Amino acid sequence: MISVNFTLLVQLANFLILMVVLNFLLFKPILRVLDEREKLVKDAAEIKERLGGLADEKITEYESKLFSAKQESMSIRATSRSEALGGFRKILQDTKADNAKELDAARKALSIQADESRKTLKAEVESLAGRVASKLMGRSMGGGE
Repeated sequence: MISVNFTLLVQLANFLILMVVLNFLLFKPILRVLDEREKLVKDAAEIKERLGGLADEKITEYESKLFSAKQESMSIRATSRSEALGGFRKILQDTKADNAKELDAARKALSIQADESRKTLKAEVESLAGRVASKLMGRSMGGGE
């Protein structure tokens, strides 16, 4: 059987003393370092989550502002386009009106010139007719005597 002697007790005492010394010199410092590392990892994970949430908020805010800016840009572009088209149409209408006025004025001037030319031609025709008639009459009178 197993006999308990003094060597076993000395070995047991050595083991207990070694455990106490290792506990103070090795296990506690290692456990403290591991606890600190775990705390740092937890803190880093919390910071990551918080910053990730903040980044998501900023991205959402940025996208919202970008969408608003695009909408405003499209609105301004549409307004500018409609104003430009309105201005173009007004210029076109004004030009057409001016051209119509000039055309009417030219037609009136042409009509006046045509009337004056007709009067002048009528007067010349009457004068020529009179001269022709007088020449014809003068010849026939002079030829019959």
